Amino acid sequence: MGFHIKGKKTSTCDVPVFEEEIPIAKPVKGDNKNRRFSSRLAFAFALVAAFTAVLGGVLNFVVWNSQFDKYVRDNLSVIAQGIAAAGSNAYGTYGGWNFSSLTNIPQVGASADVAVQILDKKGNIIYDEATMRSHAKAMTTGTSPNASSTATIDMDAQPTGEVLSSPVMYSGVQVGTVRVWAYGSNSLLTDRDLEWRNSSMVALFIAAIISIVIASIAGLRYSRSVSRPISVIAETAQSIRGGDMNARTNLVGEDEISQLGITFDKMADSVEADRELERRLTSDVAHELRTPLMAIQATVEAMEDGVLPADSHHLGTVRNETRRLSRLTNAILELSRIENGSLPFHFDRIDLVSPVRSAIDAHSALLDMGSLTLESELAEDLFIRGDRDRLQQAIGNLLSNAARYTLEGGTVFVRTYKEDGFAVAEVKDTGMGIPEEDMEKMFRRFWRADAARARQTGGVGVGLSIAKEIVERHHGCIEVESKEGVGTAFRIKIPLI
Repeated sequence: MGFHIKGKKTSTCDVPVFEEEIPIAKPVKGDNKNRRFSSRLAFAFALVAAFTAVLGGVLNFVVWNSQFDKYVRDNLSVIAQGIAAAGSNAYGTYGGWNFSSLTNIPQVGASADVAVQILDKKGNIIYDEATMRSHAKAMTTGTSPNASSTATIDMDAQPTGEVLSSPVMYSGVQVGTVRVWAYGSNSLLTDRDLEWRNSSMVALFIAAIISIVIASIAGLRYSRSVSRPISVIAETAQSIRGGDMNARTNLVGEDEISQLGITFDKMADSVEADRELERRLTSDVAHELRTPLMAIQATVEAMEDGVLPADSHHLGTVRNETRRLSRLTNAILELSRIENGSLPFHFDRIDLVSPVRSAIDAHSALLDMGSLTLESELAEDLFIRGDRDRLQQAIGNLLSNAARYTLEGGTVFVRTYKEDGFAVAEVKDTGMGIPEEDMEKMFRRFWRADAARARQTGGVGVGLSIAKEIVERHHGCIEVESKEGVGTAFRIKIPLI
């Protein structure tokens, strides 16, 4: 049962429905906030770079300082252990602590700025590297007596700050202690270590300054590239606000700002189209109202002047035009109320076939008057959340259109079915069809495929607009497929529950 229509297809299903308009802030002429945006963004880049540099410097200083201290400590521990091992060998070779054994201790402090001392097992200082170097020099110049023991050596060097110690073991017994420290420092860092650390900190500071400068320059260039399209959008909005409806951003690209510009241009196109539609709507309303009013006025004046008799025929003409005028104003009022949300909808769980059957019953007489064949194929259990009366009205408008634009002997086919989570109500006819160039206009107010035929049959040109608004209030959409001279198919699709 039914027939196929293969022609131009359009749909409201892919068009988003906005239930509430969101006010858009308009740029004020002379406001330089957009101009300062690039500077603020560049400053933000520099601030982030500075914060990163400072945070990185602090963390680096803490971690690096800790690791460097550990490195120095480990080196001094190795020195202390090495001297302790050498002292143990010298102690055994020369029979204890004496001048011979102590002069065989390896000297490391001269090149490493490290102080080295050896204490005997009682804690007395028996070897001080700095003192021994001084004493040895005195002996070579003949200014010191030839001492055979440490008793003649003045050991007066005292450690300052932190000291590392290592025991001197011989035959399993501790016979002394080696202690080392850094000259002239309260820590284990020598002057060389401190100089190297300070140089590293200066290098890190210079690197941080360079990174901030580079980040600021890069941020300024990037901010300009970001702010420029934003300024273009703002200037275009200002131009449109000033009345230049042809102003466009002409931005292209895949990034978010370019997409914003593209969307803005589409919005501007839509606004321009709406303004044009409003102008046409005013003209169409005036024309639609003028036609019946002129007919009423001419008939009444003719009857007043005695040109036409005030009989039932001419009074019937006045009555019919008055009714058409009433239908037109009621349709416009109803469409306006639906669009602005003031017309209440009562949503319940209903079977879509119920309003479809009611619409068929209500329009069967109209179809019979046009000598049209009605075929139907109605599937049940298509439950949706909807307003039964409003859906009947929407489907009834589609049936009225089919009756008006289908010649005598034609067929109107109605069916309901399930498709991809939607309940579908379809109305097809074998009428005149819709030209391809008019497919995008069919849901506009007062648009008619054949204005003369619609007026003869009582159409006012807002039935499809009302049907579209009703269906969209049900979170649905309307698909249209038509071929000129073959017919048209309307499909109302509403989500199943």
